[in-house]
Amino acid sequence: MPLRDPLAAVIRLVRSARGLAKEDFHGQLDAKHVYNLEHAKASVTLDTLEILADHLDVEPLALLAVAASYEKQQSPEDFLKYLNEEIKTLKDLGVLEGLPTQFLDGALKPRLPGQRTPPEKVDAVLRCRAHGLTQKQAADILGMPTSTVGRIWKRVEE
Repeated sequence: MPLRDPLAAVIRLVRSARGLAKEDFHGQLDAKHVYNLEHAKASVTLDTLEILADHLDVEPLALLAVAASYEKQQSPEDFLKYLNEEIKTLKDLGVLEGLPTQFLDGALKPRLPGQRTPPEKVDAVLRCRAHGLTQKQAADILGMPTSTVGRIWKRVEE
């Protein structure tokens, strides 16, 4: 079952337990959208989940954790143990250590789209250009797409 289904049920149950109507989201969420979320007819975005959780007076991750534990047929306690192992994996991958490097003055640092071209490939393209080869010849010799060679060629010219 997709996570959307148990999350819909959790949202519905919490809203009902808090005695809130679908219209009680103070103009931040349309009642029809709340209905669609509670009937799994729409997926929730992180922004919407934060708004819902704020009005329901519960942490967004608590809503997700309870829904995910139900989806995996685990108790919330067992699911939290599983999550702890997942977090350890992220730590081992260096994610926790690298996370602060992704922000500048509290905002996510912008990053250029696409994959970074390794410096050795850039150097190889530049050597071909220095020897008077065409972009097509360089691409054939280096076994690289002509689009990559062209991008490096033009980027360094600027």
